[in-house]
Amino acid sequence: MCNLSQGIKDNTLAEVIMTMHEKGYDSAQIAEIVKKTIEEVEAIIKKREPVLA
Repeated sequence: MCNLSQGIKDNTLAEVIMTMHEKGYDSAQIAEIVKKTIEEVEAIIKKREPVLA
């Protein structure tokens, strides 16, 4: 897979994770569905959440 394809795949997965998080799924549920670890899911959520100033 080329770098562009990998970037698109990673971004799409992050969007799916964030949508599930916004819908109220907990990290364990998301991790099970997307086949990632809870730590990976939480890192994506933390990185993507807007920072309130």
